[in-house]
Amino acid sequence: MLGMTLDSAWIATAVGLVGGVAAAIALAKAVLPRIAAATPDPLLVVRLAFAGTVVAALPAVFLSLVVGATLGSALGRQLSAQAGLGATGAPFGLAFGSALVFAVVMLAGTASGVALGMTVLYVRRRRARR
Repeated sequence: MLGMTLDSAWIATAVGLVGGVAAAIALAKAVLPRIAAATPDPLLVVRLAFAGTVVAALPAVFLSLVVGATLGSALGRQLSAQAGLGATGAPFGLAFGSALVFAVVMLAGTASGVALGMTVLYVRRRRARR
């Protein structure tokens, strides 16, 4: 399996998923309060952002395992082979690819929740003017 034992593949996958969660949380904590503070109803935006994140959780796991792990492992193996290290980079690539795809999909869910919240606030504001 791309120069890895089964144990190293599972460990790399777990590290990648945990890293993806950490990256998504760190980015959301840095950006979401600023976006929510600029709206008339920040609580609504934060709740819908959380809902979007929860909805994106299962697709994030599937995509990180199927796309991120596969492409990351192949890339890590190729880069380590070019450096003359054999296939030792496969677990690192697997972890990095899984983390990257997981974080991107989770943040896409968060962003879609924020966009829905902004849309709801816009519609509320338009109806209040009538």
